[in-house]
Amino acid sequence: MTSPYPGMDPYLESPENWRSFHYHLADEIARQLNPQIVPKYFADVEVRTVLQEVGIAVGNEAYPDAAIFKVSPHTGPQVTAAVLEAPIQRMVDVSSSAKLRTVNIYELATMRLVTAVEILSPVNKTGDGLQKYRHKRSRLLRSEIHLIELDLLRRGEHPGQEVLYPPLDTDYVILLNRATGGNVRRSEIWPIALDEPLPIIPVPLLAPDADVQLNLAAVFERIYTDFYYALRIDYTQPAPPPALRPAMQAWLAKQPK
Repeated sequence: MTSPYPGMDPYLESPENWRSFHYHLADEIARQLNPQIVPKYFADVEVRTVLQEVGIAVGNEAYPDAAIFKVSPHTGPQVTAAVLEAPIQRMVDVSSSAKLRTVNIYELATMRLVTAVEILSPVNKTGDGLQKYRHKRSRLLRSEIHLIELDLLRRGEHPGQEVLYPPLDTDYVILLNRATGGNVRRSEIWPIALDEPLPIIPVPLLAPDADVQLNLAAVFERIYTDFYYALRIDYTQPAPPPALRPAMQAWLAKQPK
């Protein structure tokens, strides 16, 4: 079965679906690229574990589950219980972790990193994770490495200033920034609305080798079909937040039910 959406499916952005989709997306991209780039290059998936703060909403005051009260003495029999200290005390890390995946293309003879395909996730589009990713992004842009960013999430903030200013009225963003050896690099940007198919984008290698193609629509279709997301998603429920843009709400209202 195919997705009811022509391109990216917003239901895959939900927490229960995104983790597996993000995982399969990286693998399928590498699988599609490798036959086009061997034997001079190869693509592989780099996995990084990033700690996330566990958010617990509390008020200004906290109350223990078990309270200790001072009571008036009484004249009955006294029983004194010793207050025992636990023999072992250890710290517990209350953070959670997220695994971020990048598809890297290497030149086989030198193991030189040629192109990085960054698949953005919620952790690197908000808060401290966004700042850390921007730092990594800045280092990539100052290097001789080509950068491709796949931002298939409507929530969070786009990390690239070239995407933010002026802002793009779109849902998803694909970005290619080629290494040029100069102080200024140009970003090629594909804004993708919810009602548009995912594009075929060029993937640059080392000069004078020609670009190869990454067919994102074919990647998406393979993942959606092979892992039976049509059976796992309840399309009768509202799409996960954030709310759809007004133009996309109008488009969705016109689709056959």
